[in-house]
Amino acid sequence: AGKSLKEIYRETYDRLAPKYGQWVIFDHCMPFDVARAYDEAGGKTDPEIWTAERDREMWAALEGEA
Repeated sequence: AGKSLKEIYRETYDRLAPKYGQWVIFDHCMPFDVARAYDEAGGKTDPEIWTAERDREMWAALEGEA
């Protein structure tokens, strides 16, 4: 509790990568999956609409890229 999305993402990524990191889709799906789980844990019951802008913002926030 009280951790940022980026902190949760890094912890989750580091924990799952040894087992699933070789899957081609792993790096692509992780940010979306973790962001959705984070939203649900924070009380959001409905997913946010995914837009190109939200996609860029999420990648920049989690991976430091735009």
